[in-house]
Parts: sequence; C-alpha cells; structure tokens
Amino acid sequence: MPGSSRAKCVRLVIRQACAILAIALVPAAVSGGVQLKWRHEEPLAADEIRPAVARALGAEALFVDARTGQRYAQGHIAGALLLNNESWDDLVPKFLDAWDPDKKVVVYCDGGGCDAAEEIAGRMRRELQLHDVYVLKGGWPAWQSR
Repeated sequence: MPGSSRAKCVRLVIRQACAILAIALVPAAVSGGVQLKWRHEEPLAADEIRPAVARALGAEALFVDARTGQRYAQGHIAGALLLNNESWDDLVPKFLDAWDPDKKVVVYCDGGGCDAAEEIAGRMRRELQLHDVYVLKGGWPAWQSR
C-alpha cells in the first residue's frame, strides 16, 4: 500500500504540474498567435500636428494648402485655402478674409521632402504675426491615408 499510495501521489503531482503548465501556456500561445501592430510614430516638431488631431479640430481649424495651384486643383482638404510662395501677394488677402483669430491654422503640402508648408507657416508667423499656425505632419498624403 505505501508504494501504491506513493505512486498515486506522484501521478497527482505530475497531473497538477501539467495543469499549471497548460494554464500558463494559454496566454503565451494566444499572445504569440495574435500579432499586435505597434505603430512607431515619429516625434512632432513644436509646430506640427498629426492628421487625426487636425481632423478632430473640425471647424476650429482653417486649412491652408501650400502647394501649387495645379496640385491644389487636383485635390485638397475640403474648405482649404490655397496660399503658396509663388502667389503669396495675390492670395494673402483671400486668406486674411477667411482667417479667424479663434481658429488654428493648419498648413500642408505634399509631405515627405516638401518644405512649402513650413515656409508658408513661417511667413504667416513673421509677416502676418499669426501664432496658432501648425504644419500637418505628412501633408496631403497623410491626410488622404487616414
């Protein structure tokens, strides 16, 4: 009997160890089978705004397209005004008519290597003395992809 009781005890310990191991493996198997996509977002410059945040502003933002007139005509953010370096003097009056000091100005261009949005935002700050001027991170392509 003592040998039989000891064998039963060993089998019980082994079954319990297997049960604990199985319970521990379930979360590991689930997390290994489900791949989470972690998006690494680049840090923002002080004057940049992400498309999701810009969209959330809605009517609290005035969007400015800093691209060429031809690129603007091909597609732009609904309600965006065209204001670029090439036609600055001609386009500034229209911008100022639409500008509201209670709104944030969000300037965009083609993203990536396009510096037009930064240039226009800088001119707005320097020449027009505006303060709530932001550059849309990723520009028009980022806006379209969201």
